[in-house]
Amino acid sequence: MNDKQTCKYLKALRRRIADDNGIPLDIPQCTYEGPCAGTCPRCEAEVRYLEQQLTQHLKMGRAATVAGVAVSLAALTACNNSSSP
Repeated sequence: MNDKQTCKYLKALRRRIADDNGIPLDIPQCTYEGPCAGTCPRCEAEVRYLEQQLTQHLKMGRAATVAGVAVSLAALTACNNSSSP
């Protein structure tokens, strides 16, 4: 998976976690130009926001759903690794 694909996948993953937990999350279109490492300061800020919101859910006694997303990530990673030359 190249870096831009990693960025796109992680963005979709954050969206799914937010949606599954009823967390409002604004994910603007990436405008970064040049070589991408797969994450950027804006992406990291989204991750911190999600972590804070999930922590709040747990403190309020609400369930936080991330297990299904983690399984999906593992399956995709395994699929991509097996199709690599």
